[in-house]
Amino acid sequence: MNRSILLPLVVLLLAACNGDTGTEHACYAFNKQGALIRPTDYRSWVFAGTGTTPLSHDSTVLFPDFQNIYIDPESYRFWKENGYYREGTILVKELIRKGDTIAPIGKGYWQGEAYSLSATIKDTAHFPHAPGGWEYFKFTDEAQGVLAETSAALGAACISCHRAAKAGFGPFTELYMPLRDARGFGKGNPENSSRRKGLRPKGIQGAGKGQNIP
Repeated sequence: MNRSILLPLVVLLLAACNGDTGTEHACYAFNKQGALIRPTDYRSWVFAGTGTTPLSHDSTVLFPDFQNIYIDPESYRFWKENGYYREGTILVKELIRKGDTIAPIGKGYWQGEAYSLSATIKDTAHFPHAPGGWEYFKFTDEAQGVLAETSAALGAACISCHRAAKAGFGPFTELYMPLRDARGFGKGNPENSSRRKGLRPKGIQGAGKGQNIP
């Protein structure tokens, strides 16, 4: 389908997605053939976490090298307040090649250029037979070197791995710190707390939690 035809629908979805509409499926839509239209402006959504899986570390890895995950704002709020994913949740995964390995702050793995885009949605109405209502999509057209405008559901091709997710056939919540911290947190935001689970006092016995005293 021509992108110009999809543009009014995409603009409408964007307005609903970035606003607090309370609708279930504000951030994605299907075409008449039932394929998912490629999400837009997802980098302005909530950053849900990243994984680094370089081939130099594991030659069998499925998605080298970086995976940036985004979740639509309304679903993030619901997750944060309720501790489970609502109907209409969408998460987008952007794959990024490994870039420079040496930087002014030291050696490591730094993000290069993006090359692939996929998504997962929880929609039991459209996919009643999908475990947990989760279905998966991929928009990368390797042959043409572009992102496709739409994607049909991938079904079992992705479920075979995601059945191991602790959330139940959905995203690997346990692997992404922003989602772990936000689960059931409530109305506030976990990043505003002075406490950090990974931060431990050191140097002075009895130092208060949340302090890093040399």
